[in-house]
Amino acid sequence: MKFSAELAAPKLRELAAQNIYLGTSSWKYPGWIGQVYKRDYSGPRSLVNKQRFEAESLAEYAQVFPTVCLDEAYWRFPNPDALARYATMVPDDFRFALKVTKFITERRDHQGKLNPDYLDATLFKQQFLEPVRQALGQKLGPIIFEFSPFFFDREWGHNDYSVLQFLKDYHRFFSAIPKLETQLAVEVRDPKLLAVPKYFEGLKYHRLAYTFNEQTWMPEISEQLQIPGVFSTDFSVMRLLVRPGVKHNEAVEEFAPYDRTQLVLPRLREGFVEAIRKSQVNGRGLYAYTNNRVEGNAPNTIWAVLKLLFP
Repeated sequence: MKFSAELAAPKLRELAAQNIYLGTSSWKYPGWIGQVYKRDYSGPRSLVNKQRFEAESLAEYAQVFPTVCLDEAYWRFPNPDALARYATMVPDDFRFALKVTKFITERRDHQGKLNPDYLDATLFKQQFLEPVRQALGQKLGPIIFEFSPFFFDREWGHNDYSVLQFLKDYHRFFSAIPKLETQLAVEVRDPKLLAVPKYFEGLKYHRLAYTFNEQTWMPEISEQLQIPGVFSTDFSVMRLLVRPGVKHNEAVEEFAPYDRTQLVLPRLREGFVEAIRKSQVNGRGLYAYTNNRVEGNAPNTIWAVLKLLFP
C-alpha cells in the first residue's frame, strides 16, 4: 500500500476542513523523492542537492499536507527569518507546529547539569513565543512542550524531582504565560503522570492540549485514549514517534533512509483512526504528526490511515 500524493491530498484537505490536520515530523527526507516529491532536486554533481532540496521541498510538501511539525525548534531557539521564509512557501491555511526548545523544557542537560533556564517564562515569551507568533502569524499551529525530566534524572542517578514538584513547576510557568489565541500543548513521556488526576486538571485549568504520543516509554495511543481527562481543551495533539519499547536511535538504524514501509503496526493505525473519530464526534480539533521511525515511512503510514477512514 503506497502513498499517492494525488489521491491523498483531497482527503487530507477534507479532514483539515474539519480541523483534523494530518502531517509529518519534518519534511526534509530525500527518501520521499518519487513519492511525495516529484520535482527535480538534483545538483550538478549529485542526484539530490541537499541544500536545494531542504530549501525548496517545503512548497511541494504543502501541496499535499496541511501541516508539519518543526521538530528542529527543539534543538535551538527558532530563527524568525527562517520561519518567515517558510511561511511564504505554504498556503494561508497551512499550519506549523513547533516543539519548544529544550533550553526551556529540559531540567538537566545531557551531562546531567541542572538547567538554570528550566521553565523560565520570561525567556520563553521573549525568545520563543513572540518571535514565532510574529514570524508565522495565522500559519502558527500548536506549540508543544515536551517533558522527559523523570527519565533523564534516573539515567544520571538523580532522584531529586518528583511528580508533585513537576506539577508545581508547570503550574507556575503556565500561570505566567499570557492567555493568547496561541494553541499550547504538553507532551509527557513518563507514564506515572497518566495516573495523576491533578496533571489532567492542570491541563484543563490552563487550557493546554494533551499530546497523545506513541513513544518508547508510553502506553499505546489506544490506551491513552481511555484515560479520563485526556480531552482537556478544544483540540488535541498526537505524535507517532517510535513504537513502545524501542529507543529513537534504534529506530533510526532500523528504518533509514525512510523510503518504504518496513513494519506494519495495526494497533498503532487503529489508535490513530480512533483518535480522529473521537475528535470528529466531539467536535474537537486534532493535529497528528507521524514520524518515519514508527513504520519506516511516514507518508505510507498516513496513507494506510486514510484508507481506513475513507474505505
